[in-house]
Amino acid sequence: MTRALAAALIAPPFLAATALGQDPPPVPPDLEKKIEEVRQESDAKYQNLLEEIDAWKRSASTSRPTWVDRFTFGGYGEIHYNSVNVEGAEQIDIHRLVGYVGYRFADWIQLHSEIEIEHAFVEDDNGEIAIEQLYIDFLLRPGFNVRAGRILVPIGIVNQTHEPTAYNGVERSDFDTFILPTTWWTDGVGIFGDFHPNLKYQLYLGSSLDGSGFDPVEGIRGGRQEERPGLNEPAISGRLDWYPESAGGNLRLGASTFAGGLDNGNQGQNPGIDADIQVYCADAEYALGLWNFRGTYAFEHIGGAGDIGGGVASEIDGYSLEVGRHILPTAWKTGRLEKADLVTFLRYDFLDTQKEVPSGVAADPAGEREIITFGFGFFPVPNLVIKTDYQVCDDDSPSGLPERFNIGIGWSF
Repeated sequence: MTRALAAALIAPPFLAATALGQDPPPVPPDLEKKIEEVRQESDAKYQNLLEEIDAWKRSASTSRPTWVDRFTFGGYGEIHYNSVNVEGAEQIDIHRLVGYVGYRFADWIQLHSEIEIEHAFVEDDNGEIAIEQLYIDFLLRPGFNVRAGRILVPIGIVNQTHEPTAYNGVERSDFDTFILPTTWWTDGVGIFGDFHPNLKYQLYLGSSLDGSGFDPVEGIRGGRQEERPGLNEPAISGRLDWYPESAGGNLRLGASTFAGGLDNGNQGQNPGIDADIQVYCADAEYALGLWNFRGTYAFEHIGGAGDIGGGVASEIDGYSLEVGRHILPTAWKTGRLEKADLVTFLRYDFLDTQKEVPSGVAADPAGEREIITFGFGFFPVPNLVIKTDYQVCDDDSPSGLPERFNIGIGWSF
């Protein structure tokens, strides 16, 4: 293009001079300068075009997803120091280390999994290795999606969001240990989605509990099936979450349930008991400025508790109420502490695993208890927390419950 333009500019006088047998006139300096400017501009545009083409080729090659790009890795863990008001009872506990692996087969087919190691060492009755979650989501549309595999029972607050950075206190509350036995899962299939942007649902059919593992004081916790759960009497579980539009996203109200038979055992070795369970739960979370509030109530009815025996109650209930406040001064959030937070909290738990017992059975006074927990959580960054708390415990047993002091560090990523 540059050479053609130059030829067009100088050709007429050059040809005329040649025809007359004369030397062509010199190119005027101004014209020669103009020709050089046009040549440089053209070369620059050509070079920029080549660079844009190379950049597009590189972008196209790197934007194609590879098998590595389809993986998601994460996890969480926590280390605790626990001390109870009993001489010599202090301990350090690498409580849990959990690895998360996800894989995207397609944008609408995704696998999720969590594998947990508890208490740092696994042998006989020490420690535990377990698959807490392993399921595949088929994302069909916002209002209807399918989930299959090992799924967390959608009940309460902590059971579905149990990372140490997601709740206050070093240990999970007694309510979320014995009334709703976190972590609690079901192996099965179900659907989930949004009825409306402010109303979400989950509904599953899967494995139930093993009633032979129930306990008069620890409630239904020992009934969780952890290896190859029997499906002799499966369970249905479901949940609704409502986010009132008037609250601007700061309020969530939840209702959940679980109902199933209890004649189930590992590898189909059923205990042969004629009993069933229904669990009804309501929970709420609310944020108001620097304040956070949450509460959960659960009621459990065990039909046929007398057939289970061992002092297992026919009715169990409990609730947990908590208030927290963010107290780190804004002026301190600079430099390395730019994203830091400091939360203080107070929680009250009430549990009664002996609320109603079968006829002729004496209630165990240790089943009714209350725990007051208060403490702090310091987040130097959002996904790492250093916690401490003190717990005042009480029950109706002659010996009572000891007070507890805990320190912990937890993380998620």
